[in-house]
Amino acid sequence: MGEYIRQIRGFRRDIRLFLLYNLLVNVGFGVFQLIFNLYLTELNLREDDIGAFNAAQTFSMAAASASLGLLFGRFGIWRCIVGGVGVFLLSSFGLALAEQPIPLLLLSATNGVGLAFLFTATMPFIFEWARRDQRQHASAISFSVISLAVTLGALLGGFLPELIPAGDVGALRATLLTGTAIGTAGLVPLFLMGPARQGRAPTDPTAPKEAEGDEARRRVRADTGVFVLIGGLMALGAGAVMPFYNVFLRGLGVSTREIGYVFALGGICAAVVGLAAPAVARRFGSLRAVPIVRLAVVPFYVLLIVAPSVPVAVLAHVVRQTSISMAWPIDSTFIAEVLPPRARASVFGLRSAAWNVGFSLASLAGGALIVRVGYDATFAALIGFSILSMAVFLVYYGRHPRIRSGEIPGALPQGARIARERAIGGAATTVPAAAAVAAPATPVARPRS
Repeated sequence: MGEYIRQIRGFRRDIRLFLLYNLLVNVGFGVFQLIFNLYLTELNLREDDIGAFNAAQTFSMAAASASLGLLFGRFGIWRCIVGGVGVFLLSSFGLALAEQPIPLLLLSATNGVGLAFLFTATMPFIFEWARRDQRQHASAISFSVISLAVTLGALLGGFLPELIPAGDVGALRATLLTGTAIGTAGLVPLFLMGPARQGRAPTDPTAPKEAEGDEARRRVRADTGVFVLIGGLMALGAGAVMPFYNVFLRGLGVSTREIGYVFALGGICAAVVGLAAPAVARRFGSLRAVPIVRLAVVPFYVLLIVAPSVPVAVLAHVVRQTSISMAWPIDSTFIAEVLPPRARASVFGLRSAAWNVGFSLASLAGGALIVRVGYDATFAALIGFSILSMAVFLVYYGRHPRIRSGEIPGALPQGARIARERAIGGAATTVPAAAAVAAPATPVARPRS
């Protein structure tokens, strides 16, 4: 932990302010995520209404995410974050006050637009403002902060209604407003930023050159498309399971309060263990680390099919939350090293769009499967799509010319990376010596002033 504190102190000031922003705004999101559906049920709205609100939010999030690359390039990341989060916060206040279906539907769609900026801008901001040697740690710490903040928000949302003597609807509304107010405080660190606010991004001399020529552009499009495809495949598995997991736990006899503890445990473990992502990436190389981390959940869901039990179900949830927190910084850093800067601006938005569309479709199909054949089918979907997505990742990027040439050292395992560095060092010391022996003794020309 001391090492990570030293890392944070070494970050640029705007990165440290960005972490504080993430903490505050995601506490507000965590409160809203836990309470909003309960608030809707207190308004006597049914599950089909709730499903419509969620669908409006998710599809508007997907549409907004697909356009983020253009918006980042046109207005800059800082302005997009401030504007998008402002939309999220204003619509959240509106949702906490609205009671009729049509306003709730429209505000849910608007809220999804804001969420697209909240969820998708993290990695582009880090890659624009963090130094290359700090990106792995900055991204891991950022996602750990997000996991911890959402957990704190859920815990806060769990006990606040019991402290507010305003009736069921009034207490839930006051809790939503309190959470959104905390999230609004996250705007303060954004306005305290310096270079990021002014848009003076430092140059990245290590970034790949922008694609020139038809072949290079095709390679960039293929790299982007495969990364987006992998996100969509993973969403088809996650969307069949994640929206229903609390109901599955209830069916195993877990109480509502205990479900809250399970979800809080998953968030805390994701926040703490997620900090190990840079170490895992260094040890195995990102090309191997991503499949190792993402497929860690598979044995637990196999066990849930073969012998379902509460301990296995809890472990499956905790491992899934932790693997997401660890894998996202690793594979995001990986793709950002593969792609040139302009492509980076759009790839995370496109992947978010693919994720949201896939997640929505999978949740619709997953609900129907659960009603007809039970949860085993959805667990099998998560297993199958997880394996398929990682097979695509390994097959495509394992053959990538920049990976095979060693141009991206972070993709290699630690041993191979060290051997390559030694080979380069040896070449650097022997080639000049040989050249000195063979070269004729000629005077060195001085540059003209």
